[in-house]
Amino acid sequence: MRRGLFIFMAWICVVGIQAQSDFSFILNKEGKIIVLPKNKTYELNIPKASYKTFTPAGTRDIDIKLREFTPDIPHTSLQERPMDMQISSAAYQPFFNVYTPMLREVSPMALDFNETYMKRLNESFDLIANGVQYTWPGVGGMTIMNGGISWHSGNWSLYGGGFGGRFFSPFNPSPGITAGANVLVEYQPTDWLKLKGWGQYAYYADEYNNPHMLSNPFLYHTQVGGSMEFKVTDNFWMGAGINYEYNPVRRKMEPQFLVYPVFKSGRFKIGM
Repeated sequence: MRRGLFIFMAWICVVGIQAQSDFSFILNKEGKIIVLPKNKTYELNIPKASYKTFTPAGTRDIDIKLREFTPDIPHTSLQERPMDMQISSAAYQPFFNVYTPMLREVSPMALDFNETYMKRLNESFDLIANGVQYTWPGVGGMTIMNGGISWHSGNWSLYGGGFGGRFFSPFNPSPGITAGANVLVEYQPTDWLKLKGWGQYAYYADEYNNPHMLSNPFLYHTQVGGSMEFKVTDNFWMGAGINYEYNPVRRKMEPQFLVYPVFKSGRFKIGM
C-alpha cells in the first residue's frame, strides 16, 4: 500500500515539474491559481526561391508535333455545290458588290466612271488606256474599254487604237456587243493653226433594227472627217470642220458641219 502511494506521489511530482516547464502558474487576488502556456519560438527552415532560378521546360517536342499536324478540313468541289450557287448567286459573279442594289436605287448613275491611264514608253510613244461607263436613265447606257498608242514628233502627232464593250437601249434591254477601231492625225504648221483628221469604224449587234443608235451622240459611230482650229488666246481656240457619219438605215455617209470651242489649261482640255 505504501509502495503504491509512493509511486503515485512520484508521478504527481514528475507531472508537476513537466507542467512547470510548459505552463506558468499565477496566483490571483482571489487566491485562485491560473495556468497559462509559455510562449515558444520555433525556427522554420524554408528554402529561398526567385523567378531568376526558374528554368522553363523545352518546347522542341511540341514544335515538332505542330509542324506535323495537318488539319482535317472538308473540301467541297464545284461539282458538289448546288446548282444555284454555281449560276444564280450574285456572290460568285466578278466584281460583286453587296451595296450595288442599294446604290442603283438611289441613282442609276451611281456606278458610272471614266478612268484614264497613260504610260510613256519613250520620248515619242505613249500607251493610253481608258474605261468608261455611262448610264442615261430611261434611255440606255454603255460600258466601253479603249486602248491605243500615241506617237508625236515635232508638229505631228498620231493616235491609233481600238475599243470594245457592251451597250443597251430601250430597243435592246439585254446588253449588246460593240467593237471598233479609230485613228486621229494632228498637224500644227504654225502657233495659231492646227489641222486635224480622224476616222472610226464601229460595229453594233443588230444595228439596223435599233433607231436609238442614230440619235445618241454619246455612242460610237462609223465616221470620217477633218477640221481646222484657230488660236484666239493661249487658253482658248475655235474650231470648224466637217464630219461624215455612216447612216445604217440609208446605207450612206451623211455630212455634219462642225463649229466648236476648245479650252486649254496646261494638260486640261475641253473640246475635240
